[in-house]
Amino acid sequence: MTPVLLSLALFALVLWLLSRADTDLTRAPLAGPTHLEDRDTARVVAELRSREPRPAPPAPAHRRPVSARTAATARPATGSR
Repeated sequence: MTPVLLSLALFALVLWLLSRADTDLTRAPLAGPTHLEDRDTARVVAELRSREPRPAPPAPAHRRPVSARTAATARPATGSR
């Protein structure tokens, strides 16, 4: 009977300590102020907006459609030599 009571007491203590640790994390999840603006995001957005778009190169009309057979540049290593 004593081991059962001690096990329950230990289990209750562990649950209580885990619940305290969880409430501590919900109060302050991050260190430092969280209301500041992210300067890197603002800089990247400004750089992307200032960049001039490049026109797409025209597709040549004389090229035939690409297939798996015509696009392969190396011969497959199948069969006997």
